[in-house]
Formats: sequence, structure tokens, C-alpha cells
Amino acid sequence: MEKDTRPTLSLKAGALKKAGAKKRRKQRPNPNAAPKQKHPEKFGAKSGAKSGQEIQNSADSRLIAFNILEAIIGRQQMLEAAFANSEGFKGLEARDKGLVRLIVATCLRRHGQLTALLQKMISDQTAEPVQLVLKIGLTQLLFLELSQHAATDTAVELVKKIGFERQSGLVNAVLRRTIREKEIVRSKTTAIDNLPAALRASWQKNWGTEQTAAIAELAAQTPPLDISGTGDVAALAEKLEGSPLTQQTIRCSFDGDIRNMPDYDAGNWWVQDAAAALPVHLMGDVAGKNIWDLCAAPGGKTAQLIAKGAKVTAVDKETPRIDRLRANLKRLNMQAAIKTADILDDDFGRTAQHNDIDMILLDAPCSATGTIRRRPDILVRAERPELARLQEIQIQMLKNCLSWLKPEGSVLYATCSLEPEEGEEVVGAIIQYGLGRTLPFTAAELGPFATALTPEGWARILPNCLVESELNKDTTWLGNDGFFIARLAPSAA
Repeated sequence: MEKDTRPTLSLKAGALKKAGAKKRRKQRPNPNAAPKQKHPEKFGAKSGAKSGQEIQNSADSRLIAFNILEAIIGRQQMLEAAFANSEGFKGLEARDKGLVRLIVATCLRRHGQLTALLQKMISDQTAEPVQLVLKIGLTQLLFLELSQHAATDTAVELVKKIGFERQSGLVNAVLRRTIREKEIVRSKTTAIDNLPAALRASWQKNWGTEQTAAIAELAAQTPPLDISGTGDVAALAEKLEGSPLTQQTIRCSFDGDIRNMPDYDAGNWWVQDAAAALPVHLMGDVAGKNIWDLCAAPGGKTAQLIAKGAKVTAVDKETPRIDRLRANLKRLNMQAAIKTADILDDDFGRTAQHNDIDMILLDAPCSATGTIRRRPDILVRAERPELARLQEIQIQMLKNCLSWLKPEGSVLYATCSLEPEEGEEVVGAIIQYGLGRTLPFTAAELGPFATALTPEGWARILPNCLVESELNKDTTWLGNDGFFIARLAPSAA
């Protein structure tokens, strides 16, 4: 085993473990303990100590962030559900909402690193709520450009609010020493630590060590805002203060409430990652064609198809998802035939067979591991998805789709997954069974995603795909969601 030559932490783990114990004997003054704060400005405060009310307001925001993180990590809620269920979050002002979202998302993206660092600083017997408070504090100190003084003081206030006042000394000690030895602390961990062990092993096996490290680095960053829209892309990009990224995508650096962006109410654009917008682009000229978009919610691809002149039937099996799709299309002033149905249901299959379908877009349900930079809650899931079960569903869905087409029709199969079990293996099985054949993509069709072209004519898009492209001019261009895309026709065609 290679010896670790990185700098060692000078934090006194033994002393901190004692500070975190529930029952403590009276101790002599510890020469290694953090000094009392006599000069707040030494710890990054620009204008001295905060007032009590300012600290109280900041602590309230951190408490809301704490509760949302506890719902995601402790109770395994999905990211958006945790925000939607938080009454405290709903009552915040816009600026505080942005702060809470930033803290929560960064804490999730960096959760593996934060956990690894805390293992070196505190006893593993430290209560989980206290550990979460420390992770929130470390997130602000190590990965966000926030006041060191505020991060520490609000963490101390927060640990008291959640009923662990006796641990306030431990929280203060850990965070003060982190401030003093920030670069040493940072050097003890890298972004690769954020990947769950099984996911890391899978990606290293399939994509290599270097690619996995690059993907992990991108996943730890706040992603840019990608926009798809109607009309002139260049004109819309200028209005949104963004840059045209591809023929169908504008990339913006906006990080506030998107409802405040120009033309939101006019319905001229919608949020959609550049890679997520690619499948519809690869369907070519769809004007006037009968296109079925399956597993369609929240409706980004449906909107693209409508904007290109297709006659669209959008299908999803869950009523809440259909409701969201309807709401999105209403804002965009678009219409589609909408069906709430399970595409694996026999009755739906009989209906689909008699509809003269020209093309089907199947964005199949999957593990979504290609979207972790936008869905960082995936990184803290206690249980990993059952890929074998998902693969069975995906194969059956694709098999059904191929049987519903006109003889000259085609299916665009896509998953936002980095797992070959949900991409290459699914399409490989369909071809092996004689149920379909590949209609290969070309590098010209893929454009800036040309490096994703496989020998089989499929597209394996890794999250660092755009890093390899000609667009690598500025860091704002970097990164995209991970996808697998293939175009197939019925084997008898």
C-alpha cells in the first residue's frame, strides 16, 4: 500500500473526542485548544462582530438548511421534495433562499469529503445532529466564500438550537482550528471522496481512473444554467445575457430565481441541460410527424418537439408528474395530447399499436447517475438502485416501442445514467434478440458532443464531454449531464 505523504492534521483528535463525550471529567486547560475569540477580525470578519439579531437571522437560515439536510440524509427524501416540504424555507426572503439552497447543495455535493474530514477530527460516537452542524460549518469554511466568523458563530448558535448546547465547545473548537489550518485540512481530501464506493468502483472500471476523477470534480461544482427556447437562439441568448452553446442550448451564469429572468412569463424558454436537449436534436426534422414522448415529464423534450413542429403525444404514468408537465406547457403556451398511462400496460400497448407513430422518444426511467451535479441527493442515498431490475424495465419498454412504430419509424432511446447496464447493455440486448437495429449517429450530428460517438454509432456522453470539445474556452462552458443515447429501427424495417 502506497504511503500517504500528504500533510497530517495538527488537530488534536484525542482532545476533540473528549470534548464531544456526553460525560466528561473536569480537565486541566488544554494548551492545544482554540484560543478565545478576542479579535473577530482575525477570523475573516470584515467589520467586527455581528449584532445579536444578525446572528439570530443567520442561524435561522442555517437551521432551515439543517432541517432540509436532515430530511434528505436522515430520512432519505429527494432534494426537491425536501425543499417543497419545508415551511421555513417558503417563508424566507429571496436572498436567504439562495443561501440555503447553496449550503444544502454544496453540503450534499461535498458530503463524502466532509465525512472523511470529520472522521479525523471527532469521535465516531458524536451525535449525528452535531456532525451535521459541523458539516454545514465546514461547507462554508472550505467550499464557499462566506464569512469565517459568521460560519463559526452561526454553527455554535445552531448546535444550541437543536438541543446540543453541551457540544457547542466541540463545534467551536473544530471550526476555529479549521480556519487556522484550512489549507492542510483541504489537502486531506479530494472530490473523488464524494462518490459512494460502489459508484466509484463502477466508473473507474467502465470509464477509467482519470475520467472518474474528472467527473467527480465537475460533480462537486455548482452547474451553470442551460436554457432551451423558441425562436432565434442568438437573440434570446443576448436577452438572457447568456451564450449560445449549441444549436438548441443557451448557457447562462444566472443563479437566482429564474422567474425573474426576462421572458419567463412570456414562455419563450425553459430550463434544460445541454445534453438533455440533444436527443430531440438527433431526431432530425420532425415537423408534421406523429411523435410520442414517453416518460415525458417534466416536459423539456416535449416542448422541444412542439417547437420543431411535431404532433406530440406526451405520456407519463404518475399524476403529479403529468400535472407538472401540464403546468410547464401552459407557461410555454404549448399544447400536446397528454396521457396518464403505464407504457408497460397491455391496454396502452394496444392503443399505441393503432396510432401510426412515426417516431418515439423514450427517455427511460433510470438511476439518474449522470445528473448528480444537479441532483446531489443521489450521492447520499442509503441504498443504491437495483440496476438489474431497471434494466429489465428498460429492455421491455424499448421492445414495446419498436413494436408500435410504422415500418419506417424509429425510436430514440435515452437514459441520464452513466451505467452501461442502463445504456449499452440494453441496446445490445435488443439487437441480440433481433428486435431492432441501430441507426448510427454521425459526428456531425453530435456537434460539440462528437467525442461521445461510439464504434456502434451510439452516444455515450460523460459529464466532462464538453471539456474535450472545441467549446473549452472558459470555465463557464464546462460540464454537462451524463447520457446514453441510441437511435433504433425495428429489425424488420
